[in-house]
Amino acid sequence: MKHKTIAVIGLGQFGGTVAKMLASMEHEVLGVDIDPEVVQKISPFITHAIVADTTDEEAIKELALSQFDMVIVAIGGNLQANLMTAMLLKELNAPKIVAKAENNIQGKMLHKIGVDQVIYPEYDMALRLVQFLTRDHVMDYLQLSKNISLIEIKVPTFLVGSNLKDSNLREKYNLNAVGIRRGEDLEVPPNPITILGEDDKLLVIGNNSDLDALTV
Repeated sequence: MKHKTIAVIGLGQFGGTVAKMLASMEHEVLGVDIDPEVVQKISPFITHAIVADTTDEEAIKELALSQFDMVIVAIGGNLQANLMTAMLLKELNAPKIVAKAENNIQGKMLHKIGVDQVIYPEYDMALRLVQFLTRDHVMDYLQLSKNISLIEIKVPTFLVGSNLKDSNLREKYNLNAVGIRRGEDLEVPPNPITILGEDDKLLVIGNNSDLDALTV
């Protein structure tokens, strides 16, 4: 895995967690927050931590964020600061900007500013929970587009003791298995002749309606 230089602006619950996780994966992480106490607390866990007001044009220029591979704007609660920071990053030609949005209106505004990717952490978490609670066997869920999703499921009973080659998963359900998880090991792409056990998990990708037919 190529290690990247990533700046995280806004070190609240979401931003702080993201920064720590990135640092644990050995990426070079710069954490930025306006609150000195927040910066002090996270400092031992990431590469660099700086107190700065990223709505101040001169202050954000001094951070030289255009030299980073990615900047994540994780400011929550302060809409003006979130949008102003994203706008200044765009003007400073940051190579990739990912911004957190609380709702669709904020998301639309961030898109108009020109950020590369808008994320909705609360919505995405709620969606994953709903899918987990309403689909049989579903362990995890990722929506890739409006109609296509990737799910991790317990191996259905009808597949236990057989393999993917003979399962007719693609022919019967129009779905593709892209991985097999066995304990801590993940086999990607999966060996089509691997015999599936009842404790195995399958990573399956396909149209949402086809996934419903398999899991509901």
